[in-house]
Amino acid sequence: MNDALRSAVRLATLAGTVAVAAPAFTQVTPAAGSTPPDDTPSVKVGVTIYTDYTYIDEPAIKDADGNVVHSNAFNVGRAYINVTGNLSHWVSFRVTPDVTRESGTGSSLNGSLTFRLKYAFGQLNFDDFLPHGSWARLGVQQTPYVDFMEGIYRYRFQGQIFAEREGFLSSSDFGLSGHLNFPGNYGDIHVGVYNGDTYSRAEANDQKAFQIRGTLRPLPLGGTLKGLRL
Repeated sequence: MNDALRSAVRLATLAGTVAVAAPAFTQVTPAAGSTPPDDTPSVKVGVTIYTDYTYIDEPAIKDADGNVVHSNAFNVGRAYINVTGNLSHWVSFRVTPDVTRESGTGSSLNGSLTFRLKYAFGQLNFDDFLPHGSWARLGVQQTPYVDFMEGIYRYRFQGQIFAEREGFLSSSDFGLSGHLNFPGNYGDIHVGVYNGDTYSRAEANDQKAFQIRGTLRPLPLGGTLKGLRL
């Protein structure tokens, strides 16, 4: 092999070595290139208040002196103190006391604002291996349909949605539930087993209520139609 050929072979070998070695220096391992989940424990406190002034033109009523008047009043319909937090990216919790108007005719507190528990649950998050927003909950928590509807109903401050106002469903109950988001934001499913007596009453028997709600979003990236749900 002459000197020119030896030089060409050495140059080709060196070039091949550089070509193979260069990616090794620039390659980023998944651990180094990804942001680790935040496992710092945290607690947050928030408040939600539904307050209003109501004037009723018809029908008129009579006051204690027998005068015909138009009922009107300032009112606090609901007040929530939301305590939320997480112990790690796996485990989170929520505790929400509910302040509401006592309306029991036989109660000495009739007409008073009373304090009760609306939500108190622990949540196990499955974001590490399922689509973001997938979890399991245990405790007194939101029910599938009412929670979903209140998330898209713009007038919750005026009152409850129809299904809850008429007593068909409750917004909260004691139980165990799970939620799964579909990949690509194509929908979700929420299923749970509950006492069935709502959060405002104790369990009265050995029966349980099963609830499920599923939603499909056929065009999650469809511009004006991305909010379409089936």
